[in-house]
Amino acid sequence: MSERQTGAWIKALRRLVRQVGLYPTGHPLTMEALLALRTATDDVVPEGGQVVVSAMDNAFFHNRTILPHVSLEYHSFIGELEERGVESMTAVHPVTDQDLLDVAAFLANASADFPADGSILLNERYLTPEDLEATPTSELRRSYVSSLDALRGVTGAMRADGKFEMAPVVQAVEGLFEQSMTQSSASLLLSTVKSHDEYTYYHSVNACILALAIGRMIGIEREHLIPIGVGAVLHDIGKTAVPTATLNYPGRLNDDQWKEITVHPQEGALAILAAGGPGHEISATVAFEHHARFDGSGYPGIHREKRPHVYSRAVAVADTYDAITTRRSYRRAETPNHALNALLMGAGSGYDPDLVRTFIDMMGIYPPGSILEYENGVAVVVSRSSEPGGPLDTLLVRDTQGNDIDPEPYALHPDDVRGQLLAQDSGIDPAALLESMDQAPVG
Repeated sequence: MSERQTGAWIKALRRLVRQVGLYPTGHPLTMEALLALRTATDDVVPEGGQVVVSAMDNAFFHNRTILPHVSLEYHSFIGELEERGVESMTAVHPVTDQDLLDVAAFLANASADFPADGSILLNERYLTPEDLEATPTSELRRSYVSSLDALRGVTGAMRADGKFEMAPVVQAVEGLFEQSMTQSSASLLLSTVKSHDEYTYYHSVNACILALAIGRMIGIEREHLIPIGVGAVLHDIGKTAVPTATLNYPGRLNDDQWKEITVHPQEGALAILAAGGPGHEISATVAFEHHARFDGSGYPGIHREKRPHVYSRAVAVADTYDAITTRRSYRRAETPNHALNALLMGAGSGYDPDLVRTFIDMMGIYPPGSILEYENGVAVVVSRSSEPGGPLDTLLVRDTQGNDIDPEPYALHPDDVRGQLLAQDSGIDPAALLESMDQAPVG
């Protein structure tokens, strides 16, 4: 069973859990979700066999093998399983539709009981810490998850009480910083993780990783890098003050809606200062200025002779890059190379030209996570070339016939690239290749 198949099954299960929690059995949306789970189940459960999916230590496992990308993409679902006391789910062929509905109802807390003799068994197989297979990037992944959790906690507190505690965010960013220092290439590849359902959380953590990398490139010391990272994680926290209807509005905003949007930098800065007090001015400045353009335009208004702080300008570059490469409800994702070109076109007006050049030097013309076509198949860039114009460190993931293969390290020369693919179109998740990086010729 591949990680992609397992991810499709977990996604379909989570969808049915959502629908069962909202609508009765027989509702069209519930039956549509059941059909999707039925299809995913048939793909992963072998005839006459069974499949065991476990959730432990903030990760999903197939037997004892960690599912790294699935664990990140569906991290919030792991918490929901923990709340219901579910550590493992065993699906035994043939799986019935009624058992699929029963497990979804139980997980949705719509049913207090769950049949113990059906085709889906809960907590029949347990994992212990000794059973888990550690990987070179396990700690980096945990730091990413901790940052997501901290941001969820902050957002929930802001919506409930209008204030939050700063300490968990600082601790999470410190962990992310330490791990990215020792695994710089892996951290850049990890920053390609996307979540359409929880865009703001994943986007903010990705912007933090990229901003920390820019800061290291220009020689900023750790004592200032951590506040920059905190500011990047919290740069959109002020959106909790914006009506949800405005944030999710699919069309062009009217003047009143736009005014509601433009207040979020000020609200975010004020919330950070209230939570952190002295010493968090850098983080508050980043939140306040992340939409202020290099030429003084943007919002909030900044005097044209007084540019945004250099730390804010670094986060603006990271923020824009991740936003462009992420699919939104109103816009498709673009390739990493397209995002670099957009930054280059805006250098000197929207973005600090020196920081744009630094960012491009750091990422290379084909940044980590780029999915490239060449004559022998499809490869994913896992780190930039060690020398300008030199071969790219990639993993070959698809052959010339279009078949997925086990990732193979491959030094791909830029001149041999025939085209670029989007993750959503290719069915390839770059961050899912993290566990293969220790075999690739990367630093």
